[in-house]
Amino acid sequence: MSGPWPFAGRAAQLAELGSAREGAVVLGPAGAGKSRLVAEAVLGRRGVAWVRATKAAAELPLGAFAHLLPASPPAANLLKWAADSIEAEVLVVDDAHALDPVSAALVHFLAVHARVRLLVTVRSGERPPDTIVALWKDDLLPRLPLEALSLDDTAEVLAGALDGRVESGSLARLWHTSRGNPLYLRELVLSGVLRDVGGLWLWHGPLAMSTTMRETIAARIGDLTSAERSALEFLAHGEPLGAELMASLGSGPAVEGLEERHLVTVQADGRRLQVRLAHPLYGEVVRSSCGVLHTRTILRSLADAVAASGLRRREDVLRVAVWRLDAGDGADPSLLLQACGHARAVRDLPLAERLARAAGDSGRAWLALASALHLQDRYAEAEEFFARAWSAPLDPVSRMECAAMRTLNLFWGLGRYDHSVVEEALRQASSPDQRQILRAFAATVRFGTGDFDAAVAEVESARRTASFGRAARGSLLVLETQVRAAAGETARALRCATEALEMVAGEPQAKPSITAVLLDTAALSAAMSGDLDRADGLAARFGEDDEIGAWNRAALQASARKSQLLRLRGRLRDALEVGEESMFRLPPLRTFHAGPCLGEIAHAHALRGDVEAAEAAIGRARELMLPVGPVTDLPVGFAQVWTMAARGDLDGAVARALEIGETPYLTFALFALHDVVRLGRPELVADRLASLRVDGVLAPLFARHAAARTGSELLEVSASFAGLGFTLYAAESAAQAAARHLEAGEPQKATAAETRAWALAQRCQGAGTPALVGLSLPRLTPRQLEIATLAGQHLTNREIASRLHVSVRTVANTLYAVYQKTGVTDRTALAEILRSLRS
Repeated sequence: MSGPWPFAGRAAQLAELGSAREGAVVLGPAGAGKSRLVAEAVLGRRGVAWVRATKAAAELPLGAFAHLLPASPPAANLLKWAADSIEAEVLVVDDAHALDPVSAALVHFLAVHARVRLLVTVRSGERPPDTIVALWKDDLLPRLPLEALSLDDTAEVLAGALDGRVESGSLARLWHTSRGNPLYLRELVLSGVLRDVGGLWLWHGPLAMSTTMRETIAARIGDLTSAERSALEFLAHGEPLGAELMASLGSGPAVEGLEERHLVTVQADGRRLQVRLAHPLYGEVVRSSCGVLHTRTILRSLADAVAASGLRRREDVLRVAVWRLDAGDGADPSLLLQACGHARAVRDLPLAERLARAAGDSGRAWLALASALHLQDRYAEAEEFFARAWSAPLDPVSRMECAAMRTLNLFWGLGRYDHSVVEEALRQASSPDQRQILRAFAATVRFGTGDFDAAVAEVESARRTASFGRAARGSLLVLETQVRAAAGETARALRCATEALEMVAGEPQAKPSITAVLLDTAALSAAMSGDLDRADGLAARFGEDDEIGAWNRAALQASARKSQLLRLRGRLRDALEVGEESMFRLPPLRTFHAGPCLGEIAHAHALRGDVEAAEAAIGRARELMLPVGPVTDLPVGFAQVWTMAARGDLDGAVARALEIGETPYLTFALFALHDVVRLGRPELVADRLASLRVDGVLAPLFARHAAARTGSELLEVSASFAGLGFTLYAAESAAQAAARHLEAGEPQKATAAETRAWALAQRCQGAGTPALVGLSLPRLTPRQLEIATLAGQHLTNREIASRLHVSVRTVANTLYAVYQKTGVTDRTALAEILRSLRS
């Protein structure tokens, strides 16, 4: 990695530079890759001369051009003499903002008189000579702004540099930290923040800065007045800070100067102006220059200033508490517990744990600590502090929270369902709302154990109650969303999820646990109803929510759901990429996440026919699974179905699918029964599928698939699956149609169906299910392919003959042969087949 990095992520800019005949000015910040871009543009070209401007060269007129000019300049016509002396077709002027005035005038002279093709780089944020600014201001040369690398560009650069893939969370962190600056990105990687784990690169440990990066950033910051340094120090330790707060700290005028130098940004946030450092790495450099005592003084000043303003924002409580701790000062336990709640809500769980421990020994402090440990998957430690809190004096709301969280911790963390905790809390509850919240939590756990009827009964019972407060209604909606989805009432589940998400959005603090459950269940409901686009959109919101995306447990939940949705689309390789990232997030203990995550990995491997990899993933799941109920167990069951099928044990696969199909949870039964159809035994499940009542278009389509008896009916099913985005199902049903046509003595229709199946299967990233085994692609000769391509573009036979200088009869005969091989009968269908052949 220490050598030159691969050039990537700048293809569009390189093409634009290549098409600029007179040259161009490339403008961008330090480290953006201006010089590298220009070097790539002239790579392999003859007649290229380079001029590199430096501060030292700028001490002398034409200093940067000295190596291109004769030793003795004339007394007059200096610019013309210099221009005539440059023997080059292309002149690269790097860092033109640093040129001396005469050199800058020479560049302008060359541009005006078009003596040479000029490629000029200028660092943004600097003040170049007026003659350089005139290059683009007077339209002498086009200006090409070089923006930061996008996230996708960053992934491309890193893939080339590391010869491997960077885990998505680590990639996002690298991109955010570097802000897409190629130089900073390279130095971050060289500092060792990434570790190769089985071919996947992951961020590990704290941020480390190389000497080169530190010096580069220090040079960018430049010389500072004492007021400017003080302002940067406040921001480095406390950003974002309000402009009014900065003024109260005596840094108002300094901020104006720093903004002009692009070292800070000032942006409106509601009615306030917020000041931030212009780049996150500036803060690293500034903080590293502050000693321990000076840092404590800064933090104490920040805490006093924000506290004096009245802690008007929720995050102010968290920041003041942390600043006081880091400054070595004591903090009021109630302030620490308030701050802990906020840290837990934004899923900064190590900080929440630290604040809870600092809050001392009390029931509320132990409850806060237990909750932080639970959310970090440290379930045994959490149970210890939940038990302590339960035995201590607690207010009614805290006791209710303790009962609910302890019940969840015991079940999802330790695999034990202890109903006595909730029952005791119910006896102590002082209001109907508290009792409803507790019953909803208990029913949610029983739903997880597989006691579907109890969960349904709780929902129906609660619905008969006249009214609840906001919190009680929210807890009921979370339960009802899951129950309605499992019952096949996906439309109602989506309505419940939407209402609950709107309620959560209106809460003063984020609720990532509830949000994650709602988004996950809503995505599943949308998929069950046949709306994969909506399901994808809901699943994508996991990553868009900062609190959810940074939380390991929610990331695992999102990975499993996204893998499932990709698998349903037939994007098996993509499903594996997403799923395999989750393996590195699994905690080092038996966990309920192992079943869904590893089950999806095994499922995708099995559909691709990789039995060994599928069995390895199933084995790993058995080692890590905390088997608590269908939600954790059945994803592995589906993988077993298709692993048996890939091994050739179709009877075993059908039997296992039928077994899963008996579950009352239609989220699983619907797909299990359809798997039997896909495995070639529709008669076993046709009646059951026809009787299922699941909202949306997918369940009726599954029933049509099971009931289809002719090749034509199966092709209609295939077209419907394809229209919904279920490409693998579309390919399999087309392959089944080919077999039915062949059985019916319709060989040409069989060929057409097989061709369709093959074309669809090509989009399924290596799918090798039993229905698809043995599919063959239509083999066309070069002449047949040439004529077929033109026909697919809707040219007439006469037009094709004229273009290829052959007879019309030859075109007609060739197309007849093409139609026989492919089984299609018109030009539109032929064009679709040809697109698949080339994909």
